[in-house]
Amino acid sequence: MNGQTSKNIIYRIESVVSNLTVTEKKVASYILAHPKEVTQMTVHEVADCAGTSSAGVVRFCRSIGVQGFSDLKLQLSAISNQIYEEPRGYWDIEPNEEKSSVINKTVNNSIQALRDTSEYIDIDIIEQAVAMLKEASIIYVYGVGASSIVADDVALKWLRLGKPTLAGSDAHKVATAIANAPKNAVFFGISYSGNTKEVWKLTELAIKHGLRTLGLSRFGKSKLSSVSELMLYTSHAPEAVLRSGATSSRLSQLLAIDILFFVYASVDFESTREQLEQSRDAIKDLT
Repeated sequence: MNGQTSKNIIYRIESVVSNLTVTEKKVASYILAHPKEVTQMTVHEVADCAGTSSAGVVRFCRSIGVQGFSDLKLQLSAISNQIYEEPRGYWDIEPNEEKSSVINKTVNNSIQALRDTSEYIDIDIIEQAVAMLKEASIIYVYGVGASSIVADDVALKWLRLGKPTLAGSDAHKVATAIANAPKNAVFFGISYSGNTKEVWKLTELAIKHGLRTLGLSRFGKSKLSSVSELMLYTSHAPEAVLRSGATSSRLSQLLAIDILFFVYASVDFESTREQLEQSRDAIKDLT
């Protein structure tokens, strides 16, 4: 997460702990249990208390996206005096639950997902992604399931700005397009888990054919993050049974896309306004 300080490093650790190695989990467990104390400790002291090595602590820092142990301590210090009066987390509905409670939980889960995702938005990466898309001759974007909805949103947004964009639902057709892509084409792969096979396989294919690649997934190590040139991240929200990856994850992805779109649009505001007006006029002609 270069160029960004997380508003809640504790949440970041909690959200990715299941993906850490055994050694890194030891470090995470100690830090989560003693966040304030860690701010006054050396890397060697934390390693001893966690039952691991200093190198293990450094690897843990890299895995959660901070620049080093000093950066970790700085972020822990920034939140050490905060008191969380409201419960954090995501809530699933219960059998025969009151309708008002269902509404409140749905709204709270959505707000939680958006706030958490805002902590993973890296300004430097957003700027690099904007530059990549500005230079693109065409954007190929692909996602499966709920992520395909996000891919369609990407296509609609950039088409309105006059950028040739193709969102395909058939991996074979997208692969064919990639194999015949023009110079300076970009492939944008979207997968909440980051491990959807078709998405990362298409990303590898895009690299093979000389395309630049951009990915969007939840924060953490994944196949998509390992192959993509640039990665945008959302929160790693634990999906309860009835939310099933199609609500908080989708909202998180759409927020990341909205931010990318508005930064892209603001870079050349006058041109953006002209393109949007032309798009509106074209739609009006259909009514």
